[in-house]
Amino acid sequence: MSRTLEHLFNLRRDQDDPDVIDADIRAGSDPVGANLWVLFFAILIASVGLNVNSTAVIIGAMLVSPLMGPIQAMGYGAAVQDLALIRQGARTLAIFTGVSLVTSTLYFAVSPLTHPGTELLARTTPNLWDVLIAAFGGAAGMVAATRKDVSTVIPGVAIATALMPPLCTVGFGLANGRWDMVAGAMYLFLINGMFIAFATLLVTRMLALPLRGSVEPRTRARHRLGIALGIVVVLAPSVWLAYRFVGNEVFEAAAERVARQLQADPRVSIVAQQVDAPARLLRLTLVGKVDEARVMATAKQLMASEGQSGSHIELRRAGDEPVDLNSLRSQIKRDLDQSVVQQLQLTEARLLQVEGRLTTLVEQSAAAPPLLTSTLLAEVRAQLPQVSALTLAWGERTDSSAMPSSPPVPGTAASAPSQPAPPLRQPASQAVVLVEADRLLRPDQRDALLRWLEVRLGGAQVQLIDRVVLRGEPKR
Repeated sequence: MSRTLEHLFNLRRDQDDPDVIDADIRAGSDPVGANLWVLFFAILIASVGLNVNSTAVIIGAMLVSPLMGPIQAMGYGAAVQDLALIRQGARTLAIFTGVSLVTSTLYFAVSPLTHPGTELLARTTPNLWDVLIAAFGGAAGMVAATRKDVSTVIPGVAIATALMPPLCTVGFGLANGRWDMVAGAMYLFLINGMFIAFATLLVTRMLALPLRGSVEPRTRARHRLGIALGIVVVLAPSVWLAYRFVGNEVFEAAAERVARQLQADPRVSIVAQQVDAPARLLRLTLVGKVDEARVMATAKQLMASEGQSGSHIELRRAGDEPVDLNSLRSQIKRDLDQSVVQQLQLTEARLLQVEGRLTTLVEQSAAAPPLLTSTLLAEVRAQLPQVSALTLAWGERTDSSAMPSSPPVPGTAASAPSQPAPPLRQPASQAVVLVEADRLLRPDQRDALLRWLEVRLGGAQVQLIDRVVLRGEPKR
């Protein structure tokens, strides 16, 4: 069993030559030439994507960003005891960071879009999960960098670790005076850089890549102490932020459950609820005749049962608070958008039904030869010479079972456009054949002709209509 696991997780089978790995990592830490130009364009792409709140554009910028190269070089240099490579990686990272901040700040300074979207705000509240993403992403990136073949892991790592968007967010904060965004985004960039480098160091040690230099034991101990202190300093705030994040999520979930339990009481009419997790506040808006003291006591008891005994409950009467016009406009817009979507879905369903019917009719028409009617008349006359004319028409037969039991009354819920229409029953395709003869067909002749037509027309349902047309009588 142990040999099987060792074979499955063996990283040395497709590992590249150590000299090639070393050369690739050193090339990625070079601050001149193509790396700097690619960084410049990637910063502009990411800034535009963050400014217009486009996730796809931001992902494109992360894929071409060379920021991970110098960070990997620092972690790799620490593992192989190459102080020169560590200094080169740090110098390149400083240059890349400076270029990124200047470029993004200048872009956001001239951009007319100054309101931060969700993509910008998402880079301002890092926590412990960002540490885990950076560590796992850095480890995966170093494993991929040591393979012989180009791996698809690199693009995924570039997207997951997200080094470029935090720097652009810092530029937005500098351009618009949002120092809270500057602090949060810079901390996220510091987390990503620190733990990518640390994961690179661990993977390099695990792969036992050859040393490229020698460091005195005292210097090595000093470096280890510096790395440990750096990890602790960067990790501590993220742990606290993660704890606060989890606490807010737990409070919001508890407050939502309490509000639902209160709404289930027929004696309580709650028209709105607001949850302020950082302040541990649940605000309820009541309407009608409600015993507020009883509602307050019940709410506190329920919050205590949810483990939120220190929370605050605030009761309001509908109309006491000022009208939030922006919230009202947003709600109306959401309702309109939902109504439009429902109308489009209903229209699409009806169009699909009509398209299906048309397809069936077209296929039936295409299957019939162009001269089918004249050929059919000749074949019928060979059996019944008294037939003088024949008309063939394809159509659909709908009976009362395909119709709604009772039509909806205008203005009722059944006729509302937001309600999806019931599926229509597919009508049966039918061939209508009109034969004109000099004399009336006998019942046996008519039955035999009907059976023959059903076979001749491919098993279609046939409705046969016959009438007498005397010679010289004008046709109607």
